[in-house]
Amino acid sequence: MVWEPVKVFNKDSERIYSELNTTSWWWDEQCNIPVGSMLIPILLASDQTHLTNYSGDKKLWPLYMSIGNIKSTVRNKPTINTWIPIALLLVPPKQLHKIPNYSMETQELDALQITHEILSHILSPLADAKTQEGIEMVCCDENICRCVPKLSAWLADHMENATIHGIASNRCSIC
Repeated sequence: MVWEPVKVFNKDSERIYSELNTTSWWWDEQCNIPVGSMLIPILLASDQTHLTNYSGDKKLWPLYMSIGNIKSTVRNKPTINTWIPIALLLVPPKQLHKIPNYSMETQELDALQITHEILSHILSPLADAKTQEGIEMVCCDENICRCVPKLSAWLADHMENATIHGIASNRCSIC
C-alpha cells in the first residue's frame, strides 16, 4: 500500500511514472486536501457483459471499484479481489419498436439521461461536502486517520467512455 506521492527518476534524471502515486495528479491533489490527511484515489472500472442470446439479447454493465493506494501489481491480480462490484446497471435495448411516436433519437437520449442519473446517484457520496473534508477511518496500524476519497480514474473501453462522457461514439474522444 502507498500513502503519499513520490517522484521517481531513472539514471538519466528522467521522471518515471509507474504507479498512481508517482503521477503529478497525486501531488496536486495532496496539496488541495487538509494537512495531515491521506488521499484515497478511487478507481472505477466497467465492462459491458453479454448475458444471453436466448431471451432477448440481455446485457449488464457491471461497475467495479478499487483504490489507488494498492500497488498495481497487487490490484491487477484477480485472486486478490481488490476490485469490488458496486453496481450492476441494465443496458437499455437499442430501440423499442412497440411505442408509437417515440423516435430512436429520443430513446437514445432518454437512455443516456437515465444512465447518467443512476451513476450520479451511485457516486454521490464522493461529492458530499463531508467527504471532501475527509472521513476519519481506522487504519491498519489502529490509528485514526483523516482520509479524503477522490475519484481519480475510470477504466473502460471506447464505447463505455462515450456513454459515460456523453460524446459521439464515432468520434475521437480527445478531439
